[in-house]
This record gives sequence, C-alpha cells and structure tokens, in this order.
Amino acid sequence: MSPSSRAVRTAFRLTAIALGFLQTWAFRFYIEPDGVNYLDIAGAYLRRDWTNALNAYWSPLYSWLLALIQWTLHPSAYFESTFLHLLNFVLFLLAVASFEFFFRRFLSLLTVFCPQVGDNEGQPEWTWWMLGYTAFLVCTLRQITLVNDTPDIALAAIIFFATGVLIDLAQSDQGILHYASLGMILGVGYLTKGVMFPVSFVYIVAAAFARRGFKKPDLRALATFAGFLLISTPFAVALSRAKGRLTFGDTGKVAYFNEVTPISLSEAASSNFAHHPLQLFDEPPVYTYVTPFTSTYPAWYDGSYWLEGVKPHFVLRNQLRALERAASSYFRIFSTEKQWIAGLLALVFLAGDWRKTLERILKTWFLWLPSLAALGLYSFVLVEPRYVAVALTITCLTLFAAVPRLHVNTTRAVAAVVLAISCTTGVALLKEGLTNLAVCLQPARNVQWEVAQGMPEMGLAPGNQVAFLGHTTVADYWAHLAGVRVTADIPLEATQSYWLASPEKRNQIASQMRAHGIKALVMTGTPLDPTNWRSIGDTGYHVQVIDPPLPVALR
Repeated sequence: MSPSSRAVRTAFRLTAIALGFLQTWAFRFYIEPDGVNYLDIAGAYLRRDWTNALNAYWSPLYSWLLALIQWTLHPSAYFESTFLHLLNFVLFLLAVASFEFFFRRFLSLLTVFCPQVGDNEGQPEWTWWMLGYTAFLVCTLRQITLVNDTPDIALAAIIFFATGVLIDLAQSDQGILHYASLGMILGVGYLTKGVMFPVSFVYIVAAAFARRGFKKPDLRALATFAGFLLISTPFAVALSRAKGRLTFGDTGKVAYFNEVTPISLSEAASSNFAHHPLQLFDEPPVYTYVTPFTSTYPAWYDGSYWLEGVKPHFVLRNQLRALERAASSYFRIFSTEKQWIAGLLALVFLAGDWRKTLERILKTWFLWLPSLAALGLYSFVLVEPRYVAVALTITCLTLFAAVPRLHVNTTRAVAAVVLAISCTTGVALLKEGLTNLAVCLQPARNVQWEVAQGMPEMGLAPGNQVAFLGHTTVADYWAHLAGVRVTADIPLEATQSYWLASPEKRNQIASQMRAHGIKALVMTGTPLDPTNWRSIGDTGYHVQVIDPPLPVALR
C-alpha cells in the first residue's frame, strides 16, 4: 500500500470513529420498541426464564450481548440505554475492521479480474479507499445509523467479513477450515438476524462455484454448510422445541403477514386465531393483551404467538402492492444518495465500453449475487434503508469496479468523480456530525428514566399492569425501567373518541380495565379532562390510577 493510500485510509478510519461516537452519544437516551424487546429478552435469559427468552421473532445474539453487559457491568436503570448504545458503538468498530478486511481483498480481487486496476495506467489506490470508505460511512451512519437499538450494525460487520472470506476462497486455493469458517460466520449472521438463514445458502452456493466456475462445484463448500449448521442448529432446535414445531424463526412469516396481508386490530380481535387481543369496547376501541409470557408490551414481544395456527396465504394484489412499495423505497434511497448514481453513470459514459463493463460484472457474480438475493427478499415484504444498506454498498462498489479505465484521461476523470462523490457526501456527513456534537455538548435529560422514577409516587410497583391512552409506535421504555407492563391500550386515532365519551362511559372503561388487573391509565400530553390525572413532573406524562376504585365524582 502506498503512503498516500495509507494516509487516506487512516484519515477516514479516524473520521468514522469520531462520527460514530458522536452519533452514539447524542442518542444515548433514545430507545425504540425493538430495544425494549431485546432488553426484555436479555432479562429473561439472565433469569433463566426460557419460556420468555426463546423468541421466534427477535433474533438472539443482540439479546445475548445485552445480557452479558447486564451480568458483568450491572448498569443502573439510568445508564441502561447508554450501555446499549455503547454496545452499538463497539459493534460499529467491529464493522470498521470488517470493512477494511473486506475492502483489502476487494482491491486484490480487482487486480486479478480487472488487470488495469492498480497499475500505473489505472485508478490510484487512494481513490479506491476514498470511494470505499465514503460508501461505508453512508451505509453505517446514514442508512443503518447508531441511533437504532437493533442488531443491523452487527449484521453489517458480519456481511463485510463473510464477503471478504468469500473473496479469499475465490482468489486462492484455501483449505477446508477456511471454507468452514465462512459457514460459521454465516451461522453467527443467522443468530444476528433471521433473514441470514435463507441468504446464507446463496453464500454457500457462491463458495461452491466462485473459484472453479459453474462447470464443477467445489465440494469443500460442504464444509461451509457444515460450519453453518454447527452454529445455527442449536438455537433452531431449542426454538423448535419451545414452539412445538420445526422452525428456524418466524420473523419472515410475521413480517409478511403484517406488511403484505395486514389486518386491523379490530379484525384480529374478532378473528378465530388461536391467540388474539381482547377488544373490551368498540367505541372508543380498547384492547387488552393476555399472553403466557412476561414482557413490557406483550403485543409486540413475540409476533409469532399471535399467528399460531394461522396459515400464510398469497394474495396477488397485495403482493404487487408490496413490490410497488419496495420500488418506491429503493427510489427514495437512491434519490437521497443520487450523487452515487450520477457518478456511476458519468464513468460508464466516459468508458463507453458496455461489453467490457458487462463482462466484469459477470466475472464478479459471487460478490453481488448474495446481496441481490437479500435485496430481492426484502422487496417481497418491506424495504428500509437499514435492512438493505450493506447489500447496496457491496453492489455499488462492484458496479464501480466493473467500469473499465481505458486511458489516462479516463483515469483522471475517475479521480475527479470519486472526489466529487466523497466531497458531496462528506458535507452531509459533516453536517450531521456537527449537529450531533452540538447535542453532545448540551445537558441531556433521560425523560424515560424520570417517568419510571415517578411511577412509585403514583402507587405503581414492578409487576403492575397499566394501559396507555393514545398508544403509538413510540417505545414504552419507561415501563421497562419501572418494571410495569402495558397490557392494554387505546390507539392514538381513538383518543378523541375517548375524550368525547361521557364520564359514565369512561368509568365503564376504567371498570373493565380494573377487572382485567390494570391499575392505571397512562398518557402523554395534557388530559382534556384533568380530573384524577396526575402529572409526572415536567415529563409530559400523566397517570390516572384506577385501582383502588375511582372516586364518587367519576361514578
């Protein structure tokens, strides 16, 4: 590696670490519903409560890591979310290392499949590192982000690492252990996110044909399959035993049902499903969730529980709509990072040799095929930037590498295009970094912790059940910290109907909730009828205790 390439790589590495830490620290008190569920599962593992721990929807590895932090470091409730985000930052550092592992092999591959890359007439190596690291920063800090309390950044590290190992297998004659190591990496990927179970088989096929071509499969890929089974089978067996049926996880099934063939809460409540929410009132709609497991919000804890016995069904119209939404999502992602599309098109037109570009794309099929498989799988259900970021990054870099550099002028134009992409992307990243720096320098409030601290003053203790008025997709992290359970709710769209109801009707709702063991009603914002509502400091949360019985004024 030349000194200029080493300097560019070091500068981008330090920039990545700095921007990643700023993003982590700025959102250290931010938690989403995913994070609450992962923390609940981590707690179940620590209690050895296998009924609650073995979950068919949430993949296990992230919860295992959170449980390890709880077990070894014992963070207080105030700092629990901070430790979760610091875990994300550590996983981000692993992603940085995995990316460099992948990209060094990627550049080595280009010198074999595209001989002009790296020679005196080709594109300077430092421009490749600039392009690659810029793509990595977009992938991890703009599309996945360290704001999310999900294992997506861990999966990014695993996919970069697995792709780097796959390049090794394609370039040189490796031993069986090297093939097996790829399978074990893929197995860890499955434990990180369930989507890697089907995608791993595409990697295994790529390992079988990457070196020798499609005429003769490499039987050493069987070691890849064996390594994958070695890591993935124990959890899949435990999960199957817990569910009483063969399964490697129900994430895809639940996601397909919710996103492609969804039904409303009222339809679910009136369905003949084995498990469904109970609808206590029609107007306003009030739902309660009775489950055998203990969690902060049972409705979101294990989606597969609510679909027990439900047979998936294919509806062409719904599937076409899902594909249309996926296309729109991809378009939005590309529109946000349109400088990459413009740069790639500029290089393709400068090169002018479409046949050679296509040849190079086909030569590197084993790089983009697993990514294409992942992009296709998500297209049938739901596309979000954090889901497809790594696949798009690897595909994008492969397309850039496929464009031939035919003469010196083209090479100079390539450097100019790379600089333009890096500068325009860098401005956006720098702006976000400065915004995060400003947030880090200001005093931060842990509002969710303050709400949890106020629960005992309302007469609520760990284990109590509460209902939420105006429930949305905002996390009930305060409930997790307080140890209370949100077992009933009134959706946000029904809030106005609740306040327009007569005091007698609201009293009936409270009585029904009380009959189901619910001790309080919680909401954010200002109650339209403040009678018997108490505020928790200046957090914006209010509580109405409905156990003991309501005062005479509300009867």
